[in-house]
Amino acid sequence: MNKIKKAYIIDDDEIIVYLTDKIIKEENFCEHSETFKNGQLALDRLKAVIANNEPLPDVMLVDINMPVMDGWELLDEIVKLPINPPIPLIIFTSSINPADREKAFSYPTIKGYIQKPLTVIKLDKILRLIS
Repeated sequence: MNKIKKAYIIDDDEIIVYLTDKIIKEENFCEHSETFKNGQLALDRLKAVIANNEPLPDVMLVDINMPVMDGWELLDEIVKLPINPPIPLIIFTSSINPADREKAFSYPTIKGYIQKPLTVIKLDKILRLIS
């Protein structure tokens, strides 16, 4: 499996975040991962990264349903940021609602829709989707 440099995991479920981060590390998916409990924290970090001219994440796994700022609100804000080329975003959710899937792909930066939990096979799929 090819390794990417940085991944963001944006999800309010502590168990999912723990398990996702663990499998990412075990499979050497990336060199560094950062986790955020809601979209606002991730957005604030992205803005700081841009302002400080730091490397952007290579991929972001974004949950839909979160407090403070949900995944949809985060996506609406990310498209306003001066990021070129855009960061590949993966919706990472427990939702099986077809309307959520359809809405996700209405955003041009969405590269995939992955249902929880994360597995090695899904990690491989993410790498193929963002390549």
